[in-house]
Amino acid sequence: MLILLMMACGPQGPPAGTGIRVGLEGSIATLDPRLAVEARAMQIDPLIYSSLLRMDAKGRLVPDLALAWSQPDSRTYLFRLRRGVRFHDGREVTTDDVRATFAAIMDPDHRSPRRGSYAAVRAIDVIDRYTVRFVLQEIYCSFPYALTVGICPQGSPWGEKDPPVGSGPFIIQRWRPGEELALIANPRYFGGRPRLDWIHFRILANTTTRLLEMKKGGVDLLQNCVPAYAVKFMQRVAGLKVIQEPGITYQYLGYNLLDPVLRHKEVRQAISHAIDCEAIITHTLKGLARKADGVVLSPYNWAYEGNIRHYAYDPARAMELLDGAGFPDPDGDGPRTRFSLSYKTSTDMEATEIAQIIKGYLKQVGIGLEVRSYEWGTFFDDIMKGNFQVYSLRWVGVVDPDIFYYLFHSSSLPPNGANRGRYHNAEVDRLLAQSRRIVDQVRRKELYSRIQKILAEDAVYTSLWYRDNLVVIKKGFSGFRIYAGGEFTSLKDVFWEGSYEASAARP
Repeated sequence: MLILLMMACGPQGPPAGTGIRVGLEGSIATLDPRLAVEARAMQIDPLIYSSLLRMDAKGRLVPDLALAWSQPDSRTYLFRLRRGVRFHDGREVTTDDVRATFAAIMDPDHRSPRRGSYAAVRAIDVIDRYTVRFVLQEIYCSFPYALTVGICPQGSPWGEKDPPVGSGPFIIQRWRPGEELALIANPRYFGGRPRLDWIHFRILANTTTRLLEMKKGGVDLLQNCVPAYAVKFMQRVAGLKVIQEPGITYQYLGYNLLDPVLRHKEVRQAISHAIDCEAIITHTLKGLARKADGVVLSPYNWAYEGNIRHYAYDPARAMELLDGAGFPDPDGDGPRTRFSLSYKTSTDMEATEIAQIIKGYLKQVGIGLEVRSYEWGTFFDDIMKGNFQVYSLRWVGVVDPDIFYYLFHSSSLPPNGANRGRYHNAEVDRLLAQSRRIVDQVRRKELYSRIQKILAEDAVYTSLWYRDNLVVIKKGFSGFRIYAGGEFTSLKDVFWEGSYEASAARP
């Protein structure tokens, strides 16, 4: 009787109508836009929250809640809000909510990982109910990119399990962390009611399960979570469409620079020379990536610098560097290693396979590697805390070169940034600070060029590849577009052209 009562009173499935089921390869730590920095949350949040500005499919800034915006001088930004926009609970979105959202992020007691992006803000002035002004202490050219954070209602609690309400095209109906996220259409969305009635995100961490669910119709969409070996299989499944485009997602190895072995840049350079990225791309990734000859930025970025120190596959050079760093091979071709390292990765099947391949390459130059795979939440938490020697992650959808400040400035240690390896270079700090204050793009490009050359020489990261965007979607759904950062924003425009019976299927 108790079980039946709980089932009767518990959350129900999405309402009848047309919806789409989306498979995700991992869990979501938080949906609160003031806290979220991991890729999956940032890709879903635009469906739930509206922001002053947002990124379009080509990575350009466009107005969202802002009806118009201007820059009266180099340190002042003025925004006029749309009138009549409502949060999902019915409250109107006003400039008080805008100010409260950013004030909460900037509060040092909250330890928001986004806080570093607002260090230049001197004041946020509410002029009237629909006009807000940001005044900076100094010129910060990339400041508009910091205004793509979802706006939350004034007074929203901080750090609660349940995320605050938003004003975006979809409303959270149900969220079970590690299991699912169910959204329903917002009929009062200022951009027009979505054409889908609901979206159901399913957490399918196991690769085989994810692929089988796509094949049998348990999910309708997979984005950038289909391993390369399964692409041909998906192309042969009736009723599915595979979309492939060149991408800007940057895969890399990160290092703990406080480690007594890895603090030697020659060791990091040696690791970079020891890995045959082209072979991994050809055989493991089936050509669905391009070798990364830059640092973080892709060749499509205006600030990209390709004329940096490159690390071609060269095991002999790797061994020379290790010898010179004071780590000689103790027994030549024998089984003993120069030293051993711990390599952390997620439990994703492809990620663990690549980790084992890298282990084999490093063994050839005398480096032992212990591969440790963790569930995503545990893995990412360790990386944020600096609890690692070597790890592999990716930066998704980078369009603003100011990310270098977030990644490599000595003040950007977590939680104030993503300098997870604890890199400290006074010249890079100086150039990064200068790059934020130079308005002329030609001059800024010169500064970013020097920054990238230093980072490559220091081998702060081992650049691996830029991964292609790969989407598998059920035929009959139209309107889906791939965004630079993998955002699911276009789901608000997706519609179903198939039969009613198929479109009305409920999770």
